[in-house]
Amino acid sequence: MFCGYTYASNKRSLLSHPAVPLNYKILTVQNAVFDEVYATNAVIENFDGSIPGNWTFDTIIHATFEGHLNAGNVNFTESIVEAVRIKKKTKKDNHFKTIYEKKIITNEDLSIEILDFLEPAGTVEYAYVPVISGAESDYIISVVESRFDGYFLCEKDKSYPLLLNASYNQQVNYETGQVKPLGRKYPITIINGDTGYKSGDMECSFIQRANHSLHVKNALDYRNNVYDFITDSQPKILKDEEGNLLLVHINGNITESDRQYVYHGSNNGFYYVKTKLSWVECGNACRIGDLYDNNLIDTDLDRE
Repeated sequence: MFCGYTYASNKRSLLSHPAVPLNYKILTVQNAVFDEVYATNAVIENFDGSIPGNWTFDTIIHATFEGHLNAGNVNFTESIVEAVRIKKKTKKDNHFKTIYEKKIITNEDLSIEILDFLEPAGTVEYAYVPVISGAESDYIISVVESRFDGYFLCEKDKSYPLLLNASYNQQVNYETGQVKPLGRKYPITIINGDTGYKSGDMECSFIQRANHSLHVKNALDYRNNVYDFITDSQPKILKDEEGNLLLVHINGNITESDRQYVYHGSNNGFYYVKTKLSWVECGNACRIGDLYDNNLIDTDLDRE
């Protein structure tokens, strides 16, 4: 209100004609002394100048200027939001899938930061979704463009690049058997199970890289850390720059080539080796149930 009048249309309005229903995005408060600012989506009939003290779903902002400039509904939200879910959608998904859920107890819980190592290359959509009375509220969606070079081997909270001297081969396993009955010219082909899973080999040099430089002095320690990661018996996500995702187990032994000395700088050099490992597909990297069962995400709300 200003001098007892409102800017909206009623008998106490400063304007005689009806207000235009525009979608306002910016509200500027300046050049005056204001006791209170209130904005709502609800239509208030017979407005008597009193501003509601309680937040509703129609409330947009409510600033009381009581020693601060806060105008949001953080306390209101914290009191009704039970949980927040983070959902993801890629070009291979028909709908958003929950990859993270957090119970809300305090205002600080509403601030969520996660690092998604399982993000494929390409366009990825993330949704921040409040849960109220057991139901999902409006989605707050962010779109990111994921880009990287080479291959990465990832778990839920770890990721190692396979970049240097990298080579990759893959085969689709279609296992069959033949039975040759007596008196028949052609054998009978037997296919047991839903075959078509993938397997293959990767070969590369594991040397830590940061700020476009190779940390050659700790190459041995870094390589051993990678080996501990590879042999921890946990399934991994193998992803590449083309957007492919594979849920794999490391299969068999890890082998190293002969060490080769590389001159580096005026008087320094280092030894590098090429590491070879085999993998076999063990599930669907785009299926929530498979990711949850293999300890790659913490929720299976959208299990298919």
